[in-house]
Amino acid sequence: MSTLILYSTKSGASQECAELLANKITDCVVCDIKNSTLKIESFDTIIIGSGVRMGKLYKPVISFIRENTTLLLSKQFAIYLCNAYPNTFQKVIEKNIPQELIKHSICIKSFGGKPPFTSPQNSDWIMKVNIDTFVNEVTHIV
Repeated sequence: MSTLILYSTKSGASQECAELLANKITDCVVCDIKNSTLKIESFDTIIIGSGVRMGKLYKPVISFIRENTTLLLSKQFAIYLCNAYPNTFQKVIEKNIPQELIKHSICIKSFGGKPPFTSPQNSDWIMKVNIDTFVNEVTHIV
């Protein structure tokens, strides 16, 4: 079972999390959603990661989801967010992801986020327990 992790990042947080996931999931490909020329049809599981700014997912992720909703509904699908404000997580999900994809998803998690206007030099901001739970949920299905 092959897994594709697509991410969009501004601060590097979503990419860092994508790489952490890829180290824990076998048969996995990681790609920046802006540069992807991969055919998602050839993957069994699609994971999408995005940062959040001002309550919105990054535009490339919103566009990708909008353009590929039908295809995503035919795949195992999961999403993670890198969001420095965990108390806004549920609202961000409801505002940015179609309800049918929310219901269809294997799991949706927040991995924490880098505080705005800062440059953390380590990965202390990552909610590693959420990453482990996410991997367990995704690989249990796969």
